[in-house]
Amino acid sequence: MQHHPDKAETGDDRLPQAPAVVVQKSEAAMRVYYQRMVEEATDYALLLLDVDGNILNWNPGAAKIKGYAEEEIMGRNFSIFYQASDIADGLPQRLISEAARAGKASHEGWRVKRDGTKFWGSIVITALHDTDNAIIGFSKITRDLTERRNAEENLQRYAAELQLQNERLYHSEQRYHRMIAEVEDYAIILLDSNGLIQNWNKGAENIKGYAENEIIGKSFRAFYLPEDREKQLPEHLLEQARLHNKANHEGWRLRKNGTRFWGSVVITALHDDAGSVVGFSKVTRDLTHKKEAEDLILQKNKQLEDYAHAASHDLQEPLRKILLFSDLLQRNMGNRAAAETYLQKINNATERMSHLIKAVLEYSQTTVSDNLKAFVDLNDVIRNIEVDFELLLEERNGRILRDRLPVIFAIPIQMHQLFTNLISNAIKFCDGTPQIDIRVQQIDDIDSAKLVHIRVTDNGTGFKQEHADKIFRMFHRLHDKKHGTGIGLALCKRIVENHRGKITAISEPGKGTSFDILLPLE
Repeated sequence: MQHHPDKAETGDDRLPQAPAVVVQKSEAAMRVYYQRMVEEATDYALLLLDVDGNILNWNPGAAKIKGYAEEEIMGRNFSIFYQASDIADGLPQRLISEAARAGKASHEGWRVKRDGTKFWGSIVITALHDTDNAIIGFSKITRDLTERRNAEENLQRYAAELQLQNERLYHSEQRYHRMIAEVEDYAIILLDSNGLIQNWNKGAENIKGYAENEIIGKSFRAFYLPEDREKQLPEHLLEQARLHNKANHEGWRLRKNGTRFWGSVVITALHDDAGSVVGFSKVTRDLTHKKEAEDLILQKNKQLEDYAHAASHDLQEPLRKILLFSDLLQRNMGNRAAAETYLQKINNATERMSHLIKAVLEYSQTTVSDNLKAFVDLNDVIRNIEVDFELLLEERNGRILRDRLPVIFAIPIQMHQLFTNLISNAIKFCDGTPQIDIRVQQIDDIDSAKLVHIRVTDNGTGFKQEHADKIFRMFHRLHDKKHGTGIGLALCKRIVENHRGKITAISEPGKGTSFDILLPLE
């Protein structure tokens, strides 16, 4: 198989230039590469099955995971690894049938080792075809995910279960090549000793976006972020695999179109008969959904901390007052004037607690969902808010001045909450006649996203600029004498970030505050 490397530019952060000559790999050399790739991958059980599911090949990873020696298992049906209930239910045969019909079958479940103990296996069965597209057998890859599954269930049962799979390679170049080429969920790459790419499968094209003729002969550094290349992370991983036989890593990687994905990578060193490293196998899995789920867990934990703060601090104060004045009321039941005073204080504290609970609930329910989004005319949003504050503005001779605002793709109720909180604060924290200016600063393309920059300026009491970050924290108040829950601006920040935007504040005591908001148009 010939590979035609593209020309690569040179430079500190560019790809090393591939050799200009055409690399010709003999069938024997490629067979050794693939043979080593299978034999030295001990974390995966890689099996070759005939059309009936009988085992034709057995690698050290299979012996390690399932407990059978090669001479004990060859020729036996792969259903031996399944529980009796799964066999009675016909699961092994259904998986074979599905792979034959659809090209592949994936499954996770409990499997049985030679000693009768169980392990949680993640498997992929891929149908293998001859040149006439007739099925000639199956590859079966098994990964023991028992430890990871147990850990995920203990931490968060709803976290995305990891499905780590690998591919079973054939003993011949043709069969190994077909198996690797037809697996689409994993990027399986063969590297030479310098990290130059020697082969490319469908999974690599699906995950990374390069066609085979665009990437063969180039360095695998192309998939790493510029900052990782500057830190020489690719070279470090190869050196780690060279010294310790393999290297594992998870992090952000680059596709051809410049977008990022969270990749889980295993690099295994391949050796010749003398023990010298002759290349590397590199298996990459796109775990972006797993990463997003983990980030969501961290976000939820932070929210729980905020709610705990509310329960232990802000909600305790009105509750303490209710208990105190209830006790005083009991002691002064015969004094009508005192009783009415204590009842009014109890009512005030109860109302305060109600406002706090409602505000916390609004904050907890402020999530982002594409299903809730629609085209929102911000002019209509401001008009509706003007109606809501009409009496209060007339009472204080206040007014709202605004530009013609754009239509954006957003969650309507959250846009109403955002500008309601900003306008409410402007009125609340103004000792004179409130004036609110809402202006469109500009519309820019930032990181390929069209963003609108809106500035909301008031003439309120303002604050010291050193507190600009604190005002967006939950329950943080700069003006304790003013009535408020301490959640309004935290809610604004969360709404803007839900829409992948940004909000900042510029202020000076006695001279008002300007809120700068960046929101995507689309």
